[in-house]
Amino acid sequence: MTANRAASVARSVGAAALYAVAAFWVLFSYATTIEADNPEAFPGMLDKDEAFGAFLSVGLAVLFAAAAVALLRRPLVSKAVFALMVLVCVYRAISVYGQF
Repeated sequence: MTANRAASVARSVGAAALYAVAAFWVLFSYATTIEADNPEAFPGMLDKDEAFGAFLSVGLAVLFAAAAVALLRRPLVSKAVFALMVLVCVYRAISVYGQF
């Protein structure tokens, strides 16, 4: 395997890992709003904690997805995945915005 091919494979694996971390943060944004459904189960939580946690998680997801786009050299595939990730994050932010 040539050095260029090894570097390309390493970038692809790194980008896939970054997209996986971004997907984790999107899923974690749903976990942060569970206490909004049942506030008695989480004593001591402030009213706005769940929405702030969701916005923070979605923001981190977009940052990790942007890092993955910067890492890859195939612009069409990585931009398409990035656009999908951003659309999911925007949908999530709009759905949580009412809790503020």
